[in-house]
This record gives sequence, C-alpha cells and structure tokens, in this order.
Amino acid sequence: MTFNDFLRDYGLFIAFTIFFIIIILIALFLLVPRLKKTGPALATYDQSKLINLLGGEGNIIQLAARGSRLTVTVKDPKLVDVTALKKHGVDRVIVMQDKFVLLVAKEVAALFDKLP
Repeated sequence: MTFNDFLRDYGLFIAFTIFFIIIILIALFLLVPRLKKTGPALATYDQSKLINLLGGEGNIIQLAARGSRLTVTVKDPKLVDVTALKKHGVDRVIVMQDKFVLLVAKEVAALFDKLP
C-alpha cells in the first residue's frame, strides 16, 4: 500500500478525527475558565468578624470596590488586625496611611454588599 492509497482510503477518517479534536480543544479552552473554582468564598464568612478585624463599624469611614480589590478607609489604622484579616481569607492586604486595600478575588462584590 502506497501513501497515496492510504490517503485515499483513510483521508476522510483522518480529516474528521482532526476536526473533532480541534472542536474538543476549543470547547475545553472556552469552558474550563468558566468553571467555578472551589474554595471558601468570602461571602460565606462571618460579616461581624470581618468588621471587627477592621476595627469595628465606628472605625470604617468609606468602602470602595474595584475589580478584585476592596479599599477601606478607616479612622484609626492601629485598630485593624492585618494578620487576622489574612487568616480570615483576604489574599493580600496593602496598607496605606488610613486606607487598606484588601485583595479578595472575585467575591469582593458580595463582600462589599454585606459591609456597612
């Protein structure tokens, strides 16, 4: 059997196989990023615990959510427990004078809705 005979006999089968593999790969690249990641969502965490870690309701002046960041302006930055915030599920805390930027992934909108 020559290569030309092989292509004549099995060419259509090879073309369909390559076509379906490409379709499956495209579907995987489109669907996998949309799958919900497992892990604790900040929206399920205790709201009062988070407020206490930020120094209480009286210490919080302003909240702003931008993407995956929650910016919290506080009266007294000494009352904020940064290490406990990290243990409570905040990925990263950026400290500025009276502002704290909490990097909390995609759950920031739900978290922002729950805080005062």
